[in-house]
Amino acid sequence: MSINLDELTPNLLEHALRALQQAEVPPPKLLHLAVLAQTEGATQVEQSLALESLLNQLVGQALTEQRKAEGLRIALPNVAQSRDALLKELSADFGCGNAVLESWSALYYRYLSPVPFGVDELANAAHVVPQQYRRRLNQGLAYLAAELSKAELAVRRQGLSKSGLYVPQPDYSHLFGVKAHIDRLVEKLISTETPRFLSIEGIGGIGKTALARALAQRLLEQRAVDDVLWVSARQVWLSDMGKMVPVQDAARSLEDIITRLTMQARLRDLAGLALAEKLERLRYVLRDAVYLIVIDNLETLEDIAQLLPTLHTLSDKSYFLLTSRHTLARFPYVSVFDVPELTLQDSQALLSHELQRRGRRIEVNPTSVAQIYATFGGLPLALKLVAAQLNYLPLDTVLADFREGESHLHDQLYTYIYFRTWQLLDHPAQHLLLSMLAIDPEGEDVSFLQEMSALAGAEFDQALAQLLDHSLLEISNTLTVPCYRLHRLTITFLQTNIISHWQNV
Repeated sequence: MSINLDELTPNLLEHALRALQQAEVPPPKLLHLAVLAQTEGATQVEQSLALESLLNQLVGQALTEQRKAEGLRIALPNVAQSRDALLKELSADFGCGNAVLESWSALYYRYLSPVPFGVDELANAAHVVPQQYRRRLNQGLAYLAAELSKAELAVRRQGLSKSGLYVPQPDYSHLFGVKAHIDRLVEKLISTETPRFLSIEGIGGIGKTALARALAQRLLEQRAVDDVLWVSARQVWLSDMGKMVPVQDAARSLEDIITRLTMQARLRDLAGLALAEKLERLRYVLRDAVYLIVIDNLETLEDIAQLLPTLHTLSDKSYFLLTSRHTLARFPYVSVFDVPELTLQDSQALLSHELQRRGRRIEVNPTSVAQIYATFGGLPLALKLVAAQLNYLPLDTVLADFREGESHLHDQLYTYIYFRTWQLLDHPAQHLLLSMLAIDPEGEDVSFLQEMSALAGAEFDQALAQLLDHSLLEISNTLTVPCYRLHRLTITFLQTNIISHWQNV
């Protein structure tokens, strides 16, 4: 498995250089860099030699370029040179007043020279104190880390041109507040101790698809998977101007899912075969490579109860990533990740970014952000739609119209996020949802909710489970006294005249 590019630190590279200098094995994570271009089945010794050759090449090229710029001897040292000759070349490098040249030279002679030297000896030859030599050495390591990252990224991008073809293009220019989530999901998904099925869950507009796409991209960049197959069951999406756009070619059934997967796996000759035969051929293909298989907007499918067990029979080597508004926790082999709202700080960053992207170079002051956050919460879709409206309406008007249910944005967000879910709830769950308008915004425990709703025990339990299953509640992370609360946007909806509309649907 390849490492993240941000793990290619000066410290890690110095560790590797020391190990190679002493004929020891460097950090294993460096042996799987894509830039090494190793053949399959390469031994650890072969991998170490390839890494050593690459580091020599990067340092040698940089040192040669800097020497050429200063009119110095360009050729690198060789084993036939004496210690004195090598030290004289180092001295010449440090005599030019070129800090970049000094940094590359310090790195080369400390770790890659054909004759080993200690820092004190090198510092003496360079006519600097050991502390100054060390500073130049640290800078050289930083330069090397940057060059190695560039080389690695270039190779990975070249590789991505042949894979990841089915990952949808992003509908965002930047993601906020997700790096920690992606780090956690990568570990969660590819760990051998957790299921190979991961479900990203949450209410509409919270960023499930964006997070899934970013995760797929990360796994491709790390070469943790050979390719990504992506099937979307999304039937409608909300544009950043608040327009509901139907999706014409959404998958709707198990048959649709398997057929599309076989086509993406280049099994185009299976179109007329029965489902069982398609599954068998697909199972055979998935044995030869590690795929990430993404099923987006799973809640819109007609036969989820049949789909998940069927997909589970394909999970020999591949990973399955699902997104859904409704929880899949009932399946024992599915690990669930509830997407949290953006923090206030990340919400402000998203709003500022969206306004600037639209040409509004204004500062979003904390008071305005607090007002927006109190109304919409940290829901990325809602925040982007607010930013679009702020292009031509003042903030007070946007907030007032939304709270009074008199804006196009209000109606479209309601339809996109809540309408279908509301229809799926039975009467006790609807009643519990409406009654929660009176609770503390930070949440209440089960006994308080039951007393307030006046629902009987079993009826209350079923209603609470429905609200949780449909991602309408947030739950605090405590086992002793869990507290339940509504999303801020849900509270805002419940405080408008949408209640009467909900009750009449």
